[in-house]
Amino acid sequence: MRTRVMILAAALLLASANQAAAQPKAADPAPVIVGLTGTIDFGVRSESTTGDEARYERYRDLRQGAFSQISLSKNTDEFKLNIRAENIGYHDQRYSVNYTGGKAKVIGSWDSTPLNYSYLTTSPWVETSTGVFSLDAAARTAVQNKVAGVVGVPQNAASLTTPSIFLGLAKPFDLQSRRDTAALAVSYNATENLGINLSATSTKKGGNQPYGMSFSFNNANELAMPLDNRANDFSAGLEYANSQGMIRVGWDGSWFDNKIHEIIWDNPLRATDTNPYDASGYSNGNGPARGRMSLPPTSSMNVFSTTGLYKMPSHTTISGVVSFTSMNQNDTLIPWTINPVIANANVYKRFPSLATLPRNTAEAEVHGVNAMFNFTSRPNNFFGLAMRYRFNDHKNLTPEFDATEYVRFDAVPEETGGPTEQFNIRENTFDLTGTFNILPHTALRLGYIYDDFNRTGRAFSDMRDYTLRASLDTVGNQYVMIRGTYDHTTRVGSGFSQDAIEEGGAQPGLRFYDEADRDRNKGTLLFVVTPVEMVDVTFSVAAGKDVYNGPGHDFGLLNNTNTAYNAGINLNPSKHVGFGANYGYEKFSSLQNSRNANPPGSDYGSWTDPNRVWNLTNDETVNNVDVYLDLNKLLANTNLRFSYDYSDSDNAFVHSGPRVQELLTNTPLTPGDVKPCAAGVTSCFQALPNVTNKWHRFSADLKYFFTKQVGVGLGYWYEKFDVTDYATNDLIAQPGTPRVANLGELSTGYGNRPYRGSTGFFRLLYSF
Repeated sequence: MRTRVMILAAALLLASANQAAAQPKAADPAPVIVGLTGTIDFGVRSESTTGDEARYERYRDLRQGAFSQISLSKNTDEFKLNIRAENIGYHDQRYSVNYTGGKAKVIGSWDSTPLNYSYLTTSPWVETSTGVFSLDAAARTAVQNKVAGVVGVPQNAASLTTPSIFLGLAKPFDLQSRRDTAALAVSYNATENLGINLSATSTKKGGNQPYGMSFSFNNANELAMPLDNRANDFSAGLEYANSQGMIRVGWDGSWFDNKIHEIIWDNPLRATDTNPYDASGYSNGNGPARGRMSLPPTSSMNVFSTTGLYKMPSHTTISGVVSFTSMNQNDTLIPWTINPVIANANVYKRFPSLATLPRNTAEAEVHGVNAMFNFTSRPNNFFGLAMRYRFNDHKNLTPEFDATEYVRFDAVPEETGGPTEQFNIRENTFDLTGTFNILPHTALRLGYIYDDFNRTGRAFSDMRDYTLRASLDTVGNQYVMIRGTYDHTTRVGSGFSQDAIEEGGAQPGLRFYDEADRDRNKGTLLFVVTPVEMVDVTFSVAAGKDVYNGPGHDFGLLNNTNTAYNAGINLNPSKHVGFGANYGYEKFSSLQNSRNANPPGSDYGSWTDPNRVWNLTNDETVNNVDVYLDLNKLLANTNLRFSYDYSDSDNAFVHSGPRVQELLTNTPLTPGDVKPCAAGVTSCFQALPNVTNKWHRFSADLKYFFTKQVGVGLGYWYEKFDVTDYATNDLIAQPGTPRVANLGELSTGYGNRPYRGSTGFFRLLYSF
């Protein structure tokens, strides 16, 4: 059949040639149709891992089996079509379709992204139904009755030597979640000037994630919280554009639906509710037999927007966007407590507000208005002007919810709460920048930014940032490019409320870093030198420093500095060889002050004692190295690529100050203060150890082509991760094996652990 088609095609071509020779004018050429083209990269892969295998995979699925990458395309005079599929059948599979034809364009995709937390996790809780976790009743009873030799949640160093009764009940499981996303976008040009855009995205999450669910200070629980939620996002826009400008009206909607409303779990320290309730139950563990916690609620958001742009004479343009946002959430509220010892008529006599909720659903609503307007003008080759104004208004319309009386940790009814606050935000930002072309290929920019930030429910009701900015760019020169920027920002707060600080039990001298008065200086400098066409050298430096100040600012973050250097080179001595290397160094340092003290009136006056002050300096340094080598057909029919990446981080915690001195020597510095350590102990301070990690990654990829269409490929990945993290608890005798029963905690065993992993590929390559 194919031979007949080829003969027919040859005959038609010959006839066309004879006809063209006989006629004085050639006919219009027939549409050229390009057949289906593509590549098929298919093979097998094998994996070998020691240590924390889940962290090696993390957002990937590297199980042994088939490897696939398929790409298909078809282009004609009428349309273009591209189809792609990767990792078919795995948890990280991806598919996409792009179609462009006539007045329409369609883009569709589906992808799956796993999040592998740990394959080393265990838990004594059993999920008897969705979101309901139970523990063995006999074990809980033995712990509650303090049976000799039985330990539930270790309460001190001595109890750590006895295995928890729940360890024998713990069963291993893989702690994983997965996100599946389907998306479709369609654009249609109804006329030359009028276009319609539609898009839809649906994202589903399933699996489990580690989640803290505690009863008291010494009874922290970590469970594998189930996930079953979906977010559906839609967008529609109508756009008109011509040579003078454009206007677009649009709508964006988002709906989040969580199928799991709440989590209920058994208390490992109690099989029955403490009766009567203990007023110190939130701290000593004498509380409920079960706990309950609500999960992220079902909610929605709608945004209506208008965008416009207009071109004026003298290279001047104005543009802007205005949008209105409505966010709503009306999920059912969980009761004050799950503890029947508190949820009864006897307690309601003293705490009448606990009998019913102020309302049964959240009735939460927020409206937002956002706007941005731009003005740019370049009347001549020497000067340009850019102005921008941004406005953001976030208004909370949720009715007040009276929580003056509430239940702490399902253990203790209290009346120390209060009504909810409506956190409102209003921000105005003005940005003015002038550009001066002072030399060929060189532009100097000078700018000023004013940012006024108002919000309720915080210590400062108003913050204003004043920023001066300067930059110098040399772009377009054949041999060198230079880019430098410098910003100086002064933040000044007003409307300070000391009550907002003290009502949470904090020192009056505390200031939160995101609202405190601050001076910020930051700058960057970038050099790119190209002495010859085959070589380019890059060097950059970036530095910044924040100093927090202002009247009465004694505690919290006081300053931080950031510095980063990068140097790199790329060599391309021929079209067959490419080489590159980059080295980066980063350093971060911060200082914060705190005071270790008791509330006013409870002792000799430690609340204001300067000798109770302690400091923490956080220093982190990071080194990065990246190297690659490309050999493209240096050997006949062969492509070869090597790459190596390395990262080394060292995060130190340095403690100082008079309180640390007291703890190190067990000697109070202030008359009237007691010794901070127990009798007979000379020191009761242990600094946090450094958190360090080193990561290596090497990859090699070889492709050999027998013909232009057929080849084979070999690939290899190697990763090594070494980490030391004090927050990860392992058995002392078995490093890398999780310690599930820790001091004051029953955990799943999730943490940062080292691994060494390698993956090999063998593939068949076919293109057509």
